[in-house]
Amino acid sequence: MLAKDLGERLARFRLSRNLRQVDLAEQSGISRGAVARIEAGEGGTIDSLLRIMQALGLADRTEMLLPDASLSPLDPRSEIGPRQRARLPSADERLEKPWSWGE
Repeated sequence: MLAKDLGERLARFRLSRNLRQVDLAEQSGISRGAVARIEAGEGGTIDSLLRIMQALGLADRTEMLLPDASLSPLDPRSEIGPRQRARLPSADERLEKPWSWGE
């Protein structure tokens, strides 16, 4: 559903710029079929999506897709720098009772 919604938005944006799929494909350096598949929400590559966004002048909006998670004022570990890997909680952390109001 997310891919379909994103594809529909891309199609509306392309049409608002009076571009045909073939024109966008040429500007993006991908096939018209790839543009059609992405707009239909039927798949495609991240590279193709980024090329389409760049051709539509939307490259500066890619940061909105994923927020920067490297620093968080609520996480004291973020002062060390961005995490390099995920880990399971330690046995002590798993046994800790979660904090709740009224304690």
